[in-house]
Amino acid sequence: MKPNTETALGAALKSAVQSLSKKKQTEMIADHIYGKFDVFRQFRPLALGIHESLIASLPQFDSALISRVVANHCRKPRYLKSLARGGKRFDLSGKPQGEVSAEEKRAAELQMQPKNAAPAEEAAQVQPAPADAAPAQQQEGQAES
Repeated sequence: MKPNTETALGAALKSAVQSLSKKKQTEMIADHIYGKFDVFRQFRPLALGIHESLIASLPQFDSALISRVVANHCRKPRYLKSLARGGKRFDLSGKPQGEVSAEEKRAAELQMQPKNAAPAEEAAQVQPAPADAAPAQQQEGQAES
């Protein structure tokens, strides 16, 4: 059984933090994480499950908001570039812990593609269909003449 290690100061901080809006809390947590952990500031590939380590090391913050900060971090272009390069993953202390898989590299590369690229490709695929239909209609019209 884990002893309760929360101090009066920690409890007061937790109460003060929870009185802020969720957005402000998320910003505060992000600032704290980026200030405390080089692996975040350097945008190195994070060890799988690192959010659990963060939740354990930052009991003064809401675990759901810590997970949100990690998710936001992992969607940033700089992090995606780091992940797409592959290599080692790192824990909170900056020690290697695992490798970026080929599938994870591909997924990061796909996420880095511009959002407009997919609709443009779809539009290009949709446009030929009506163009093909028009000659068929013209041929029908000529057949009637």
